[in-house]
Amino acid sequence: MIENKSVLGVRIDNFKASLEEILDYLKYGKNILIVSLDVHQLLKVHYNKKLKEIVNNASFVIAAHPSIAKAYKFIHKEELNYINNFILFSKVLDYIENKKMSMFLFGDEEKYFFTISEKIKKIYPGIYMMGNYQNTKDKKELDKAFIGFKKIEPDVFLIYMNFKKSLYWFNNNKENLDMKFCIPFKKPLDSFAGKIKPPSMEILNKDKNERFYLKKNIFRIFLYFNYMRFWILVFFEKITTKKPKENINS
Repeated sequence: MIENKSVLGVRIDNFKASLEEILDYLKYGKNILIVSLDVHQLLKVHYNKKLKEIVNNASFVIAAHPSIAKAYKFIHKEELNYINNFILFSKVLDYIENKKMSMFLFGDEEKYFFTISEKIKKIYPGIYMMGNYQNTKDKKELDKAFIGFKKIEPDVFLIYMNFKKSLYWFNNNKENLDMKFCIPFKKPLDSFAGKIKPPSMEILNKDKNERFYLKKNIFRIFLYFNYMRFWILVFFEKITTKKPKENINS
């Protein structure tokens, strides 16, 4: 159902089944970490040994950008399914609502929790929001929070932090969690919080969200250097990867 390969040494999962079927398959585990990667995030993981270890040990790693799918095909000569982060967020919430699952919101910016929670309730009334909690550096307070999490047993633990911090936090605290799914989301939750304007479905379906953000902030043009770096690394991975020798039966 899920095939594990890599791009630049970073695990990327290919799948033929629907997202709903995969989530149904995974939900019988514990603390299922689902990670989505765009090009910028994949490069961060590529250059960071600890992040790479966390991502490579996740339960499900989804490509969130067509460039990753093209690189995957270039290296492995296989088509790759990818899902834009906003579309993935929508599909995950649809799944949670359809399965009558509960959700808990955890993150750094408490001032946005009410807005996010109310918007989720409005768009997905079938989701049971069990509450929210702000991240803290106080170990005693966090230990108390973990006891509370285990008592209420939410099905989905939605992590609202930046990409790197969310993965580090999960890795450092996973032994204290007891949920079905742990899913970090940043940009989609930023849009629910009103911090950013989300791209329209037309823009998302045409994979033009990078241009959308560039129009909002011209300085994002410098992020295009990441795409150049990405493709240079992909090219070198392709030419330096040795093909496995085929066994010849005499």
